[in-house]
Amino acid sequence: MKKLMKIILQFIKKIKIGDLLTIFIFIVLTGYLASILWNFPQGEYLKIQMGKQVIGSFSLNQNVIKIIEGPIGKTEVIIDSGKVRISKSPCTKKYCLHQGWINKLNQTIVCVPNQISISIIGARTDYDSLNY
Repeated sequence: MKKLMKIILQFIKKIKIGDLLTIFIFIVLTGYLASILWNFPQGEYLKIQMGKQVIGSFSLNQNVIKIIEGPIGKTEVIIDSGKVRISKSPCTKKYCLHQGWINKLNQTIVCVPNQISISIIGARTDYDSLNY
């Protein structure tokens, strides 16, 4: 333990003002970039799919419960004032229920056993990447 403390004290003595300035600039820049890059805009619409078939698109500005009939049973989707979640599902593991509320653009909840997916979309389509 004494040896570790000795090493730490020697390291602290070697740190100069330029080192501290560099560390401070790095921390501030990292925080700034994280706040800009991870600030996703609010979504406007909800797209519900079963397999490859689109069930429908719905506005998020409503308070509605939608029941979707899937291959293994009924899945209940709650749309509530700009956010959405799956509240009931016939699947065994219930991972889709544990996803909670989503409201940001391009967020998705998938119930794999029942082949239901709900995605938040905007007024126009934005692509994460383009494939050729």
